[in-house]
Amino acid sequence: MERIILAFSSDKAAEKLKIMLEATSYYVEPSVCRSGAELLRRLGEVDDPLVIMGFKLPDLTVNHIYEAAGDVCRILAVVRADHAEDIIYDEILALPLPITRSRLIDSVNILLGNIPDNKKNISRSADELKLVERAKLFLMERFNMTEEQAHRFIQKRSMDTGARFTDTAKAILNIE
Repeated sequence: MERIILAFSSDKAAEKLKIMLEATSYYVEPSVCRSGAELLRRLGEVDDPLVIMGFKLPDLTVNHIYEAAGDVCRILAVVRADHAEDIIYDEILALPLPITRSRLIDSVNILLGNIPDNKKNISRSADELKLVERAKLFLMERFNMTEEQAHRFIQKRSMDTGARFTDTAKAILNIE
């Protein structure tokens, strides 16, 4: 059974995510970790969980958690757009706020390797997802687009040029 541990200092944020995840077949731990120390203790008790957390707990950031326990868990960071750039490890998947239930579930499925058959052909690796998210964030900040507008812009540009979606994201970010 896939286990999900929520780690947030805010009860409100944790409750919203828990409600979004309850409709899935994943097991969400009933208690929320409120500190990095509590989360690290919990990670010692559970095999290969997915940690969903904000950028910062009262005592540790997501980067510190990854340094201490990245080899025993996977991490999905639900963060403000300005904090997405502060995540220094490529293995941490950042999901910028605001999020939708479908984006959350898709991100969880990707991190846990549970991609439905109809999505396997179009799925992207975690690195590709980060690249696309960075390109969308760039468009959102630079051109004041919504996330949906940024996604559609990349999608349309990709279709117009015949390039792969991730190649278009790279071009937007000027990455070779």
